[in-house]
Amino acid sequence: MHPLNLQRSTQGLLAFTALCIMLMSVRVVIKDEWRFGFLVWNLFLAWVPFWLTSIAAHIHARTGSKLLVIPVLSVWLLFFPNAPYIITDLLHIRNYGQNIIWFDSVLIFLFAFTGLIIGVQSLQKAHELFRRQFNPVWAWLLVLGCTLLSGFGIYLGRYCRLNSWDLFNDPFRLAGRVVNQLDNPLSLKVTLMFGFILFVMYTIFHRFYTPDQTSVLRQTSNLQQ
Repeated sequence: MHPLNLQRSTQGLLAFTALCIMLMSVRVVIKDEWRFGFLVWNLFLAWVPFWLTSIAAHIHARTGSKLLVIPVLSVWLLFFPNAPYIITDLLHIRNYGQNIIWFDSVLIFLFAFTGLIIGVQSLQKAHELFRRQFNPVWAWLLVLGCTLLSGFGIYLGRYCRLNSWDLFNDPFRLAGRVVNQLDNPLSLKVTLMFGFILFVMYTIFHRFYTPDQTSVLRQTSNLQQ
């Protein structure tokens, strides 16, 4: 991806993040409470995989080493579910008064939308690294696997109240909880639904919103003439 495009896309994500923080600040002033403060933390976690793939891309550009890129992408996969996870925070608008539920709905939707596009941008970076490390077919298979694992991660976060940090804080407890959920029908349903939706959304994004390299080269050539 052209550096200028990358910079502009990152600026767009930062602008959406700033809008989220602004709306959260308005709610705090209006209601004098920090009820949805967890959204700020969740959005911060959504940024973690984005910066990890940025680091991996920088390492690959500088060294071209698989041995250095793969560990970073492994950590990225651990944190990647945090980006689309914010969608599930929409359940928190239940049992709220009608005088504020309209504002809270927009607030949570904006946080969820921002987290989702951060995740899509992060997956795009990972996809490009997969393609460079392997081949186009394997790259798409890895994208599919990552989205399905992300769906399972969303299930673990929402229903089992586990998060990425548990791997570092209490890995044995995390492993036990994960194994216990493998035969849970709900885990399969949530995994397949979120995994499928993420994969289809990314495929649409990749097909229609990723700049075609031929077009980029043609536009660059025209500007130089």
